[in-house]
Formats: sequence, C-alpha cells, structure tokens
Amino acid sequence: DLVTSDNCYFVATGITDGDLLRGVRYKSNRVLTQSIVMRPKSGTIRFVEGEHRADKWEGYERKN
Repeated sequence: DLVTSDNCYFVATGITDGDLLRGVRYKSNRVLTQSIVMRPKSGTIRFVEGEHRADKWEGYERKN
C-alpha cells in the first residue's frame, strides 16, 4: 500500500537473531551486521555482511 511502483528497494538489518537475518555481533573492536536488500524491478535479493569499526563510533554501548 505504501509503494505503487516496482522501482524501489527494501532493506532490513537484523538487530536480534531471527529466521532470516543474524543479529548484531560484537567481535574485538568490530561490530558485525547482516542485512538483506531486495529490488522488485530486477528480482534481485542480496545479503550484505557488514563489518564496522567500533572505534570510529562515538558513544556506542558494548554488551558482552
């Protein structure tokens, strides 16, 4: 209902572990994420593994 065109993207990033995506993980000085990107126009589905340097973020909270 929100989108009337097939020229769009849908993107989601896991926060907690689920059936589709892994949740955020902390490893040493890195934050690991997994996202899905879907585009109806081309029919592509991509999974993106992100690695973020925690020392580049100010004020992040680390939970062990």
